[in-house]
Amino acid sequence: MTSRLPAIELSKVSRRFGALKAVDDVTLSVAEGERRVILGPNGAGKTTLFNVVCGDYAPTSGRIAFFGQDITALPPYARARRGIGRTYQNSLLFNGLDVLENLYLAVRGVKPRRFSFLRPSRDDPHVKAARDIADRMRLSHKLHVTVDDLSHGQRRQLEVGMALASDPKLLMLDEPAAGLSPGDRPELLRLLRELPRSLTLILIEHDMDIALPVADLVTLMKDGSVVIESTPDKVEHDPAVQAIYLGEAV
Repeated sequence: MTSRLPAIELSKVSRRFGALKAVDDVTLSVAEGERRVILGPNGAGKTTLFNVVCGDYAPTSGRIAFFGQDITALPPYARARRGIGRTYQNSLLFNGLDVLENLYLAVRGVKPRRFSFLRPSRDDPHVKAARDIADRMRLSHKLHVTVDDLSHGQRRQLEVGMALASDPKLLMLDEPAAGLSPGDRPELLRLLRELPRSLTLILIEHDMDIALPVADLVTLMKDGSVVIESTPDKVEHDPAVQAIYLGEAV
């Protein structure tokens, strides 16, 4: 990791839903190339924080900067074009299309004339890019298999591939291991470890066996606030972390 330029900076960011403060005055800085894991029990505000960073929700207060530029008021599509890619807890794949078609649409999604109805030619560079991503995600043997016929693990791999299709500077993964079988988890971990260090990664994950081996730093949230920020080895054995996950008072 040669540069420590902040990829994303949150300054006193909050998000309210009526009387509920789902994200409460969060200040967070993630360096370029860093692997940051966000842990916390259900209801801690992790996914809401993702939605605020990506523009799905506007912050009630605070400021968000992406590589030094204020993006607080930008809509989601503008943030995606600047280099923020993400996955969601619930699948957003095109179930009736095959793997190659899904990836092709993801590649085209941030390109000019993306709404063109012209069929791609055999040597279309966007098709090549989609094939390359499938190879990275170890899905080359499933190119013409419809999403409906993929295993759950393969669907998760495809979701990560589609998030990478826009060549993002920041990749945000929301519980990529959710629902995976024990046999699928090592493959996901391998894929995450192989991501280039030019890419900044923020990962929400409940499974510490997936999260901690990937992380440079860990942020623990509870009740919408950041309560701990530390290295993986310290977090793993921290009594406060164990208490939060067991639902005890801290």
